Amino acid sequence: MSRNDKKSRADLERELRDLRQEEDQALRQVALLQGIVRLFRETPECKSEEEVAELCLSMAETLSGSTISFLGELNQEGSFDTLTLSTAGWAACPMAPSEAAELLRNMPNHGINPIGLREGRSWFINDPASHPASVGTPPGHPPIHCFLGVPLRFMGGIAGMVGLANKEGGYTPADQQEMEALSVAFVEALNRLRAERTIRELNRELQRNLQQATAANKELEAFSYSVSHDLRAPLRHITGFVELLNKRDTGVLDEKSRHYLQVISEAAQKMGALIDDLLSFSRMGRSEMMQTWVDLNQAVREALADLAEETRDREIIWDIGPLPRVMGDRAMLHLVLVNYLANALKFSRSRKPARIEIGAVTDHPEETRIFVRDNGVGFDNRYADKLFGLFQRLHGTEEFEGTGLGLANVRRIVHRHGGRTWAEGSVDGGATFWFSLPKWEEE
Repeated sequence: MSRNDKKSRADLERELRDLRQEEDQALRQVALLQGIVRLFRETPECKSEEEVAELCLSMAETLSGSTISFLGELNQEGSFDTLTLSTAGWAACPMAPSEAAELLRNMPNHGINPIGLREGRSWFINDPASHPASVGTPPGHPPIHCFLGVPLRFMGGIAGMVGLANKEGGYTPADQQEMEALSVAFVEALNRLRAERTIRELNRELQRNLQQATAANKELEAFSYSVSHDLRAPLRHITGFVELLNKRDTGVLDEKSRHYLQVISEAAQKMGALIDDLLSFSRMGRSEMMQTWVDLNQAVREALADLAEETRDREIIWDIGPLPRVMGDRAMLHLVLVNYLANALKFSRSRKPARIEIGAVTDHPEETRIFVRDNGVGFDNRYADKLFGLFQRLHGTEEFEGTGLGLANVRRIVHRHGGRTWAEGSVDGGATFWFSLPKWEEE
């Protein structure tokens, strides 16, 4: 055989070895990918973090050829909590599981464990006992012949570690790379379970809050409805007897007595208006919304028609801009506009001329904003948030009539539409009342 023949055979043997290494590497990559796919397919069926961790560790042992493995986290004190041991790890532990579990919590973070945890990298040691950082194993701990640690990263930091031990023949850089890739899947699987659990807890809490709010609203509505109806009977008696007294010969009554009767009559009328507003407020929370496209230009015209008596013999300069079409309940939005316009008319009564502007801001991407502005007496803007509360008034009843329920009703209507209400003003400088509605696209 010639020298060239021998060289060719050596080349063929080297190429064959390279091919076998490439094949082995390809098979390991396929196994790793299959393991990751299996992990994401099976972990959604797990009921707890321990089940997820056990599946992850079992897969890591299979892929790496390790005998035992564990998964743990750094706690707030910086110590190490072993959350889960593999089945093989528990089998290798000579002490009772309850006793071992107690020892595995709050372990000092020293020895070879911090090597990768401090530097944020994976590492392997095939002779732990001879390593300078080694502190040995605590009593009852299975003996460690070789070790591979892979930090678990979360939110840019090191949250914990997967530890593998006792692979026959020791660990290689290929084992290290595979476990680094698998650790990413570990973290994703665990975080997904925790996120799903958090979402379930938040949903349960939201459901409880919703039930409590619904029950409270029903109680409030029932209370308002009952009180309003129960107040009508004594109010009718008061009004009836005042009318009877007025029909009698008033000559027997002195001026002060007739004044008392007038005060009682006016108070009864105010009480009647308050009861009507309470009933309206109560019904507004129970009535079903009929969503449709509403032309606000037409809605303003209809509201002004309802307020014709308020505008008669008044000097008013109207500035009504173009208004859009919005999605909402026509009757409810009519009440919103009537309340806003009635307020503007009422609080600008002393102005000659009164100026009332109605307009819209439509350039916001998510909502349409409608405003009613007047040059009336205004209000202290520090108390703007109180305007829409029940029975909240910034002016005395002797100055301006009202029950303090109109704007509360407006806020309730607009909130049911998914919108907002707010106001801006200054003392003796007029006021602007706003409401917004979500934007809808017309088909």
